[in-house]
Amino acid sequence: MKKLIYILIACVLIGFSSCDDDFMETKSPDKLTSDNFWRNANDAEAGMASAYSHLECATDYWGFAEVKFPVELYPSDLVRIGGDAYNYEDWLAIYNFNVNSANTQISSYWDIHYRGINFTNQVLENLMEMTEEQIDAAKKNELISEAHFLRGYYHFKLLLAWEKIVLRDKYPKSIPETHKALSERSACWDFIITDFEEATKNLPSSYDAQNVGRATKWAAFAYLGKANLFRAGEDSANATEYYKAAKAALAEVVGSNNYSLAPNFISMFNGTNQNSSESVFELQLSNNTDNGAWFKFPHHRWLKPKGLGGWDEIAGSDFLLSEFKKEGKVASDGRYDHRLYETLFFDDEYFNDSNNPRVYGYTFKDWWDYTSTAYDYTGFRKYLPASYDDLRAKSHGNNMPLMRYADVLLMYAEVLNELGETSTAIPHINNVRAIHGELPAMTGSDKAAVRAQIEHERICEFAMEGSRFHDLRRWGKLNETMAANGRTGVTDDSHFFPIPESEVNSNNEIE
Repeated sequence: MKKLIYILIACVLIGFSSCDDDFMETKSPDKLTSDNFWRNANDAEAGMASAYSHLECATDYWGFAEVKFPVELYPSDLVRIGGDAYNYEDWLAIYNFNVNSANTQISSYWDIHYRGINFTNQVLENLMEMTEEQIDAAKKNELISEAHFLRGYYHFKLLLAWEKIVLRDKYPKSIPETHKALSERSACWDFIITDFEEATKNLPSSYDAQNVGRATKWAAFAYLGKANLFRAGEDSANATEYYKAAKAALAEVVGSNNYSLAPNFISMFNGTNQNSSESVFELQLSNNTDNGAWFKFPHHRWLKPKGLGGWDEIAGSDFLLSEFKKEGKVASDGRYDHRLYETLFFDDEYFNDSNNPRVYGYTFKDWWDYTSTAYDYTGFRKYLPASYDDLRAKSHGNNMPLMRYADVLLMYAEVLNELGETSTAIPHINNVRAIHGELPAMTGSDKAAVRAQIEHERICEFAMEGSRFHDLRRWGKLNETMAANGRTGVTDDSHFFPIPESEVNSNNEIE
């Protein structure tokens, strides 16, 4: 992936031409068009780079944070909105669950993901037309699987946010082909799962250093397992079928012996352990600006707490802090769950030790003004860079994990438990607890206890990683849990975003 992101993409790949040929028209024989671009393996790799370019909305310097994080993090009981965020009506609407179809954040999120899908369909269609003289058959099949993975991934992200989506299975070559109806949710799941299944067929197990970050067969199996697990939560009549499919896919990753949990939890998020032993799939950013490259963003300024000079857009909720503390100081060194200290900055002796100042060389009290309400502020530490210089920089390019082995293990434990293999599930939970939290084994051994423990672990493990809202929805606990934690306005009708107005206005098949 490091190699791919530096390849220049010809803008003409996304263009249409409606002009008729006539004797006055002059054509440049060396001008690239969508008809003559796909000449060899290098061109195919360039097309694949464009397909990766829209991952996680990392397409715009400011928009990366301002689209991704409000859409994915605000609808959660683990966060509270920061003071500055009240200045942005569309952000506030997401937080308060009163989004309308003209909301700019959800519209951008929709559009960016569909542009990613558009690129993947171009890759798939043009690869199919390339001959063995143009590209080696094995490489061709590998890239086809890779494109299926990305297309499945983009559709999956959309289906988590919208009840129905437009399934784009081909690149539209005319305006009429852009008009397509929304598909029923079951058809969407079928499509996504099929794409991930196709991806498992020819993707490699690993890449060389120049291509690290590209989707491997293990990433495809991990997302295949996740898609089936999430579908099981929505379709109780066929849940067992999907749990079994999820088990089979996740078992491939666990059985590969290709991954291990990273002992230093925060290192996976602060740039000191990128593409770690735990990384199954990771957004590749970079601080390298050679030859005009620019893959770094100011998202740390959006995320970092006000006390550290951040923009005050988001903070940890009281519920999140209490959930971390729920088991008490049972870690091996007498502290709370270690993930707490590596996820949040909060008023605690750990952060107020003047002999070992852990908040960028200072204590919590040094940074937060005790004469103001900021003293009670719980700010996120996750995703902030490790060094003070990087914290103060205008932008930075540390990677962001998208699928970690910890998620694979906890999803695997969940499907095992739901299939009645509870005793087999518990060791996977304890593995995550021991390595990331320095915690003792969980208590309880029945199915209900394991379910409750998995919910607790997913809160502590994946806070700020965008899973909480969707976990609650698939567990059927969204309304009651959000209401219990002071988040009102969530009803059955607001579990999903409305179709953006821009899509309704431009697509004749959507009313």
